[in-house]
Amino acid sequence: MTDVEIALSTGRVRGSARDGVVRFLGIPYAEDPVGELRFAAPVPRAPWRGVRDATRPAATGQRLRFDPDPAIPEPIVAGTDVLHVDVWAPASADRSPVLVWIHGGGWESGSSHQPWFDGASFARRGIVVVSVGYRLGVEGFTPFPDAPDNRGMRDWIAALDWVRREISAFGGDPGRVTVAGQSAGGGAVLFLMGSPSADGLFHRAIASSPAILRAPATHPPKGITAASLAAGGRGAVDEFHRRLRKDNQFTLPFRPVVGDDVVPGPPLEAVAGGRAGRIPLMIGSTATEFEAVTDKLPGPALIPGAALIALSQKLPREGLKALARQSNGRSLRRSVGAVIDAAAIQSTVARTAESRLAAGDPTWVYDFCWDGGNGPRHCADLPFFWGAPDAENVERYLGAPAPAALVEAMHDSWVDFVTTGDPGFPAYEAADRMVRAWSDPPAVVEDGLGPVRQVWWPEGAR
Repeated sequence: MTDVEIALSTGRVRGSARDGVVRFLGIPYAEDPVGELRFAAPVPRAPWRGVRDATRPAATGQRLRFDPDPAIPEPIVAGTDVLHVDVWAPASADRSPVLVWIHGGGWESGSSHQPWFDGASFARRGIVVVSVGYRLGVEGFTPFPDAPDNRGMRDWIAALDWVRREISAFGGDPGRVTVAGQSAGGGAVLFLMGSPSADGLFHRAIASSPAILRAPATHPPKGITAASLAAGGRGAVDEFHRRLRKDNQFTLPFRPVVGDDVVPGPPLEAVAGGRAGRIPLMIGSTATEFEAVTDKLPGPALIPGAALIALSQKLPREGLKALARQSNGRSLRRSVGAVIDAAAIQSTVARTAESRLAAGDPTWVYDFCWDGGNGPRHCADLPFFWGAPDAENVERYLGAPAPAALVEAMHDSWVDFVTTGDPGFPAYEAADRMVRAWSDPPAVVEDGLGPVRQVWWPEGAR
């Protein structure tokens, strides 16, 4: 491994080079959000003197683990420099396409340093990868009367603007940027597609298991303000975070807020036509996102939990009969799991795909249904798409080794989409509504969203 330096508009940074890939960690795109900036919109980073070390991870926005045994290893790094990017690039990059990654984690956990998201696999295929660190939880997404809403989302936009201005220094092409994310990060992609503030900052999009929760974000009790929490420092913010989590056990308390300059309208009404319609989109989910979660729920919580999320996601009345038909013969836990899957994730895939189909927007849909090991649960597709079957904790989470041929095919699909705008399978069109089934071997399924559409988009299922 050798050192490598490049010059940015804000100063020089030192990264490392190995096996034809250069890596820079923790490059700031905005000032550290501390003091008066803790709950402010991101402020552009001032220039620094000398050479900034970019060989070690910067601080993570995550402070409290969402899950004590997370599916993806989630390093927590102390510090204040959470508004940063990690960059991987081919050593010989020249006007290379760019993949910008927004990690998931319920808008309160995760980090840009998660080992499954090492960008070297893409860099070896000629792609520059940028992984974004941003504010999470209370600091990023709780609405306060004395602070701008959507601070975490403003961070994403500031990072994309940094890419536009600086990525050419790494050999990237600012005119060929794909933004991608999974779970809350997949929801982030759809929010960004409909945001006027992000217009022109990216040109393709990948939304993997996108989470769009229609219920509003949790507001603080009367008397609690951004200023009062900032005055209490890290401890006060963390304690308030714990309180919100405890009081919202069946729903996530954090998410972007609809109704400001960044998110003027509901995201699922803005993913088709207009600005969003010009952006080719690949979208999909795993076949059984959260069904395994129901195995951990106490019996009395099954029905209320499923009903709450179904109502909050606005289950159409016409879809209830279809839901009953599909649940016939299944166990209660599996039926509840299927409702949670569709309500939390798959309904968003169907609604987005149908809206864009009606508008004539270029869209590709996939369904990860590999049934090896622990099955196609939430996050199981990520090591395949990232070409990382040997990364930390992967085989334990999958419950079986990932088939090499399927890893290669899925990784190729993302590489091809980022590079050419075509993932190598049929687009989602009215004639047949083809969906790529990522099974072993892969297949193409006609009307692959049919069961979900019958429940959550019945007007599109006729």
